[in-house]
Amino acid sequence: MPDPRPDRRNPLPELSAREEALYLRRSSTRFLECAIHLCATHMTLEEVAELLEKEAEQLRRFG
Repeated sequence: MPDPRPDRRNPLPELSAREEALYLRRSSTRFLECAIHLCATHMTLEEVAELLEKEAEQLRRFG
């Protein structure tokens, strides 16, 4: 059975996982920003804000 403890001599897997998580977070944020801007081209800013507020409320409620 392999040793489940991380290998402290080789920090590469941990660094790789951390960088991948940061990349995915940045990519997701950019995607969200693009979606918001797309909505704003076809809706009023007030409508976009209301939509985002409803989505945020659902996220808080249902997590």
